[in-house]
Amino acid sequence: MKYNILGHSGIKVSELCFGILPMGPLQVELTVEDGGRLLLSAIEQGVTFFDSAQMYGSYPHLRYALDRTDQEVVITGKSTAATYADMHKAVEEALSALNRDYLDIFLLHAARVGPDVITKREGAWQCLLEMKQKGRLRSVGVSTHNVAAVRALAKVPELDIIFCIYNKTGMGLLEGGPADMLAAAQDAAGRGKGVYSMKLLAGGNLLSSIDEAIAFGRREPCFAAHAVGMVHPRELEMNLRFFNDMPVCLDEITAIKSDKRWQLMQMLCKGCGNCLKGCASDALVMFEGKPRVIEKDCILCGYCAAECQEFAIRVR
Repeated sequence: MKYNILGHSGIKVSELCFGILPMGPLQVELTVEDGGRLLLSAIEQGVTFFDSAQMYGSYPHLRYALDRTDQEVVITGKSTAATYADMHKAVEEALSALNRDYLDIFLLHAARVGPDVITKREGAWQCLLEMKQKGRLRSVGVSTHNVAAVRALAKVPELDIIFCIYNKTGMGLLEGGPADMLAAAQDAAGRGKGVYSMKLLAGGNLLSSIDEAIAFGRREPCFAAHAVGMVHPRELEMNLRFFNDMPVCLDEITAIKSDKRWQLMQMLCKGCGNCLKGCASDALVMFEGKPRVIEKDCILCGYCAAECQEFAIRVR
């Protein structure tokens, strides 16, 4: 396993970052024990970087693994909070849920917000800066799908980390394509920001060319790590082989091809349209009073499900 430093933060991470979004209630909803054992297996095989967030609902899975290892790991937390009070609550929630005295990274969770993200969430940003000063956080930054936001964030002196979407087809990117995001990420890394990527596989849509998709991200040194969501031991084994530069046979790839789909429970949906606000990829439209997915644009992130108060959306 290769390990890299996240910019001027000095934080050392494994190149393979375990994204724990899919194992939570927004997607597959693994039991705490099953998810925790998978995370623990990853730790035992050299993965030291774990990406979490308040909305994912998977802190208990990560806590299960942390309670059963002495290995030092790096944890990212995120929150969509916009105010100081709400962000303070989000950070304290993560620290308590994970039984940590500090978190290595905490980000504004702002997939759709443009280059004015810090201005729009000024209270939340000030909270993160103060909590870093107090030693509760080691580094702070922003998670985004927006190319223009990455360009702007690269120039913010107090910002340490940028977590941005990057894949070979450009699925999910806003205000630009892969070449634009790469240029923005390179500029940010050149300014000392720690940059790591998400959605190399576009939420499972690129599994048919997974070797090319992973190589597309790994060949760019501006990215210190790549977050990949996993819910099954086969997926972990295969991704470890990719990131350890070991051969992966076609049968292994075929065995884990995703059948994950966006689903609407028609009987539960009230047609409020809140899910459209949560979609970072503009992949939902209203049709005859109900949301409909544009499959070619959907990266299967599950953020729309987090906005649904009726629990009518499933991504699994």
